[in-house]
Amino acid sequence: MQLHLQSVCQLALLGLCCVLITVRESDGTFVPGRCLCHETVSRIRGPLKELTVYPKSPTCNTVTVIVTNSNNELVCLNPEAPLGKRFIHCWNRAHKLGRDEKLCLKRRRGKGKGRKRLRSRQRSQDLNTRASSSSS
Repeated sequence: MQLHLQSVCQLALLGLCCVLITVRESDGTFVPGRCLCHETVSRIRGPLKELTVYPKSPTCNTVTVIVTNSNNELVCLNPEAPLGKRFIHCWNRAHKLGRDEKLCLKRRRGKGKGRKRLRSRQRSQDLNTRASSSSS
């Protein structure tokens, strides 16, 4: 049996195409049980050192959010929790703008009920100051 060089090249090319198609199709297939985080928390307290966000991948069908706390422990955050969503949004924005991801770890204080109370105190102080200055 005699093989022609052209036939061998065609068979090799066909085989390569089959392998590439198989690899491409399997790349989008989710393989369960391969996520980095098996358990997540919705909140974390204390100072944080590092933030890492891994997007969805063939090995894990969820976004993975990992923070390092001051004791150098890795903590997995729930990506559906408010803090996890905020970190994911900040991480994506930092990468888009070319900023440092550690800026995402700086927590903003003064939001929520306490801030509203502070504003109302400031307003009442302003009104008292105005009233005392107008009565003099």
